Amino acid sequence: MRENEWSIKHLIFGFFVGALASYMLLFSSYISDESACMLAIFNFLFVSLTFPLNGALTRKLSLLLTGNVIGLLWNHLFSLFLYALVYRFGEIFNTLYIILSPLVNLIWIVSFWSVGLTILVNSETEKQVLRIGN
Repeated sequence: MRENEWSIKHLIFGFFVGALASYMLLFSSYISDESACMLAIFNFLFVSLTFPLNGALTRKLSLLLTGNVIGLLWNHLFSLFLYALVYRFGEIFNTLYIILSPLVNLIWIVSFWSVGLTILVNSETEKQVLRIGN
């Protein structure tokens, strides 16, 4: 029962942190609207799928922060790449950007989520090895 209480507290705390991060991203003037929306979706998915799992809260929060930084960089580099394509080859790539942007963002979200799960599982394995070794 005690572990269940901790996971619920982690989930509630994670939603508050995710909502705060999403709010800051949505109202930042330095980030494009597409990037802010995609990062808000990432925050919601990451918090709802990862925070109820076993693992240290600090590790989960650091993964959330790392995911937001990677998402910002990914979206910025992708938009720069598409701007270069539009400048060089014409306006047809604007339509391609609208179609490919969610799919390309899905690639980094799924990849980062799987790496995050691996990191959380490794933290639990390290704790068990330390308990057995003592």
